[in-house]
Amino acid sequence: MPAFNPATIDTWSEEEIAQFKRLTQRPRALLPSVEMLGAGGELVAEGDSWFDYPVPFAVDIIDCLRGFHGFRIEKHAKYGDTLENMIFGPSSTALMQALREIQPKALLFSGGGNDVAGDTFGGYLNHKLSGLPLVRPDVARYLIDTVFAGYLRHFIGAVAAVSPATVIVMHGYAHTRPTGKGVVNLPGFSFIGPWLMPALRAKQIHDAAEQTACVFGLIDRYNEMLARLDAEFPQFRYVDLRPVVDPDQDWANELHLKNSACVKVAGHIAGVIQAL
Repeated sequence: MPAFNPATIDTWSEEEIAQFKRLTQRPRALLPSVEMLGAGGELVAEGDSWFDYPVPFAVDIIDCLRGFHGFRIEKHAKYGDTLENMIFGPSSTALMQALREIQPKALLFSGGGNDVAGDTFGGYLNHKLSGLPLVRPDVARYLIDTVFAGYLRHFIGAVAAVSPATVIVMHGYAHTRPTGKGVVNLPGFSFIGPWLMPALRAKQIHDAAEQTACVFGLIDRYNEMLARLDAEFPQFRYVDLRPVVDPDQDWANELHLKNSACVKVAGHIAGVIQAL
């Protein structure tokens, strides 16, 4: 594989990124041996856009785990996916079949961003003028602590049934600020997002400190739920990315990391995998 310097990844051209992604996405039979790559084994991955970011100027975490850490990864991730669809939708059959056949050391799992901070974010909020708490406590408690936790408990059991030795390595969401930036931003217009700022403005939550508290509070609650699952199930590893990702420096838009931050997160996750 040609040398690609991760330290300069934010300055790579679209063609360099495309070449890097082509090399890391080759079929398993065409990949160099793990010994040649210098790291760890075949894995399976399921997730959302943090594992499957289909824009020409960006890499994702799976690209970085393959290209910079040498992992062979069968990827089932799909951008925009929700926890419910990943765990119970039609694609779950193919994922379980892959786990049954490969029996990987780890299943990498990325989920929850679209459920907590995506298009449904406004549903967690009360209107500022209502006099009620800005974050709806009953909604957050029910969705995160009951529904999403219940989905993941089911998922942990389903994975254990087909691949008992596999450990699910799932990262939490990092702190992101409501900047109003989408994936593509033009003067006076953006698309594919933003997700956070429009919902906050619709609820007339305009104070920056209150906006940040709403977003960070929900993300913290989601991370706390994942930490409880980690304590409950030995085959589940929660990876806290809040100490790894800088909320002011590492985001390309409201929901997606810069390329350099993907490199940083992949390095952190690689260390978790190698310690299993």
